Amino acid sequence: MRFLETIVVVFGLSLATVSAQTASGRPRLMGVEVTRPNIVVHGAFLSRVEVWAVPTGTGITPSQYVLLGKAVRSNEVGPKETWLFRIPSCATDTRLQATEIFVQGFDGFGVNIGKKSLPFEGASAVHQALCGAP
Repeated sequence: MRFLETIVVVFGLSLATVSAQTASGRPRLMGVEVTRPNIVVHGAFLSRVEVWAVPTGTGITPSQYVLLGKAVRSNEVGPKETWLFRIPSCATDTRLQATEIFVQGFDGFGVNIGKKSLPFEGASAVHQALCGAP
């Protein structure tokens, strides 16, 4: 009987969580683009957006990915959020060495709700997109 009560309580909490997210809107990560000097992320009802780089080299694993930082929401919380991340310095002595740049969005509970990559692959393409001549 105790086990059944526990299941009912957990199920009730799960429904409350879903209801709370539905009431405020469903968190979504809709897209990412480069609009210099920023990486621009489009989403809905997000609590945090992280920008990551996959470094150059062979045999790179996810534990070697580099957190570049967190984007900042530039408008009100809602169904059409815009998050901005200032592109790191493109000075030649600090050249960004990454084969991919991606963002991850998080809901109000800190749960990762998705990942979107910039549409550039390879170190040269990533560098050109972020740092090349406009």
